[in-house]
Amino acid sequence: MRVADPPSILHLRDLNSFLLRGDGFAYTLAVTPDGDLRHLHWGGPIEPADVGVLLTDDAREFGSNTWSSPRAHTEELVAHGGRRLDESALKVEFADGVRALDLAVESSAVSGDELTIRLADRHYPFAAELHYRVRGGALERWTTLVNDGETPVVLDRAYSASWGLPSQPRWVATWLAGAYAAETQVTRRPLGPGRLVLESRRGIPGHAAQPWLALDAGDDARAADGAGAVWSVALAWSGSWRLTAELANDGRLHVTAGVNDFDLRHPLPPGRSWTTPVTVGVYAAAGHDELTDRWHAYERAHVVPRSGTVRPVLYNSWEATFFDVRPDSQLELARRAAALGAELFVVDDGWFAGRDDESTGVGDWTPDRTAFPDGLKPLADEVHALGMRFGVWVEPEAVSPDSDLFRAHPDWIYQWPTRPRTLARQTHLLALSRPDVRAHVVEALDALLSSAPIDALKWDLNRPLTEASSGLEDAGSVWVGHVEGLYEVLDRVRELHPDVWIESCASGGGRADLGVLSRAEWVWPSDNTDALERLAIQHGYAYAHSPHTMMAWVTDSPTYLTKREIPLRFRFHSAMTGLLGIGGNLAAWSDADLAAGAEYVAQYKRIRATVQYGAMRRLSGAPDDVTAVAYVAPSGDQVAVFAFAPSVRQLRRTVLLRLRGLDPAAVYADAASGTRHSGALLMHHGLRVPLIGDYASELIVLDRI
Repeated sequence: MRVADPPSILHLRDLNSFLLRGDGFAYTLAVTPDGDLRHLHWGGPIEPADVGVLLTDDAREFGSNTWSSPRAHTEELVAHGGRRLDESALKVEFADGVRALDLAVESSAVSGDELTIRLADRHYPFAAELHYRVRGGALERWTTLVNDGETPVVLDRAYSASWGLPSQPRWVATWLAGAYAAETQVTRRPLGPGRLVLESRRGIPGHAAQPWLALDAGDDARAADGAGAVWSVALAWSGSWRLTAELANDGRLHVTAGVNDFDLRHPLPPGRSWTTPVTVGVYAAAGHDELTDRWHAYERAHVVPRSGTVRPVLYNSWEATFFDVRPDSQLELARRAAALGAELFVVDDGWFAGRDDESTGVGDWTPDRTAFPDGLKPLADEVHALGMRFGVWVEPEAVSPDSDLFRAHPDWIYQWPTRPRTLARQTHLLALSRPDVRAHVVEALDALLSSAPIDALKWDLNRPLTEASSGLEDAGSVWVGHVEGLYEVLDRVRELHPDVWIESCASGGGRADLGVLSRAEWVWPSDNTDALERLAIQHGYAYAHSPHTMMAWVTDSPTYLTKREIPLRFRFHSAMTGLLGIGGNLAAWSDADLAAGAEYVAQYKRIRATVQYGAMRRLSGAPDDVTAVAYVAPSGDQVAVFAFAPSVRQLRRTVLLRLRGLDPAAVYADAASGTRHSGALLMHHGLRVPLIGDYASELIVLDRI
């Protein structure tokens, strides 16, 4: 008889406390006799008996009257008011001008793996309901703000949660910084007293940083080799966001995460409520390897649609034809892509009405009548006959001034009546905060997807949000309304066409967050398809996101952005570390390159389940000019090892890579040579990998015997 799993949330009534327990972590909070909600612990597992000890620990400590009171790390929700001088998570303005909160616990409820605690203001009919949900090795938190009064309340700041971390003598932060074509660069810095602020004010998550942050004690060697505790926070929000880590000079640290309060002023009318996006906390006891495993497991089990289904090998025609999209050239590319082994053929920008360049047509999602007089169905049918699925590129949130949609509805964009309209990539942003605009976009996409057997959409956005006014009174903050409108449109399209797969793109990696990943099968991490630069981009992306969401293309040499010459082998190996896509002009490939490409695709298909769903290990110990990564299949029966060196120097011909996560008692055979290695030898001595010349790359597949 199977023993039932222990409950993930315990209400310790005698201590008026709650103990939340997930895979490898515990989180504890308590209600004080005065009705305050006190944070006690976030970290490794503890027992119910330990909570009593935590309650007797005096968290106030010595301080002067210059300290924030109470200290932020002791509060579950840091709300503006009183002598709270630390970074707050909630700030509101009442109708009488009061901008301070005084919250006390009113009620609590436990339902399965979810806890809700209602905090009510001691004077005003206003409440904040804190929600907690255990998801395997992750803890989800969000807040519902409720106006039970008869006058409006304005939300000036409404973050999703405050996260209190334990005291440590040293803290080091890891985050994913970048820019267009250089997204998700791993950035690591010691924290000093003060605030580290990561944010986007663009209306999308943006290229400058991911809404993700990791914090550890700063022992780089231990963290890299799989030791040392790490705490991490991310936000599931596809708009402007803010993450702040505030460190006091006594080592106390707390993190706030939520919708950016930049230009927010979100009204909450009488009798209304608003729920913040989810913020997610992950704790790992064994360094960044384990942290990566936990984030990947969380996305696979609780976020991304169709997780567990291997992603197809994709071909995209953008870099082959750009705006010159014609059925005959697309069909020729499709034939060659099918011969390579591609399983999904996507026609990128340029297929719709009047789209000769980037200045026209966006918003009119009907095929160009000159190029496609019978619509997209004939081409889609031909692609299906070749054994591939068919997809198209769209940018549903934008509209060109030179388009039928804009001429019919010039009021449907964000704009100030007395200010110039800002163009970006020759488009305006449609006001998805408006119900009529959302209804039109759903109708247009439904018509497109119903007009032909279309299996996939590449959903792009190539501009920030500016002129944040929808033209409607009492519509709420546009910064909030646009993202909620986007989610509504995506959800409705997926409901109407449940078999359609969606790729998220925003000028590359400008929108690759947990919010959009709950509605898209994968993400386009960067417009930069240079195979060398992609190694760093993909390395950083995989810190926060599972490889089964990371699309990577093999494109022509030189690449159109960097003009760098890179061999085909290196280009394929780089793309094979994620979701393999091909974006080169296959009509210009030689017979030798086409034959080699087919071999690489076949090799990828033999390992793709391991790459997409296995445990990823960043391999250390190699020279600085070598990038190496291994993937261990969930069953442990296959290991794929990739190694890259842009230029091999100092007469070196091989590198020795120490693998991790293997069975030391098992024997592994090289699939190509048959050479056998014990797991112990591979981990403690290493795997010798040949790397010779410029742009050297190697893939070694090991099968457990």
